[in-house]
Amino acid sequence: MNPSPLKIGLYGGTFDPIHNGHLLLARDALERLKLSKIVFIPANLSPHKLRKPPAPADIRCEMIQAAIEGEKYFEIDRCEVEREGPSYAVDTARLYRERYPEAKLHYLVGDDNLEELNTWREVDQLKELVQFVVLTRAGVPFLSGLPIISRNIELSSTEIRNRVARGNSIRYMVPVATCDVIKKYRLYRND
Repeated sequence: MNPSPLKIGLYGGTFDPIHNGHLLLARDALERLKLSKIVFIPANLSPHKLRKPPAPADIRCEMIQAAIEGEKYFEIDRCEVEREGPSYAVDTARLYRERYPEAKLHYLVGDDNLEELNTWREVDQLKELVQFVVLTRAGVPFLSGLPIISRNIELSSTEIRNRVARGNSIRYMVPVATCDVIKKYRLYRND
């Protein structure tokens, strides 16, 4: 009997900051799709968010690492932050195809990215390398022709940055360890 094939969830994004919505949807995807692991891949620079640079990549990686500490099936890969220039999902998918030639790759994408998905670099090649999975915090499934992981969560990185800038609490929105990193580096105070 052959063992189950490796099924890897690639979760790319800016994660500026990572929050509990990201983590809950990642856990749901892991369980529902029976993935072997979820790899959080923070972007160096998102090609669709070049107007406003995110927090420094090393700090975003530190926030992710703090958030997933102790999670057996979650890990972080710095491959995109170590590349120069904008981060492209197709480059990362190629890298994972080389690393894991027999694995089934699932690329987790937020529903806010669906509208521009066809503008992504070499999207046809990317679709051959991965199975897209839509993560939606709206809690309402919609027609995309792609697998959907849905949970009703009204939470966004933008909201968190704005709350920090206004001096409001972000407790219960991000893991405590992530909140500690935000405080340590005094992030988002001038947003």
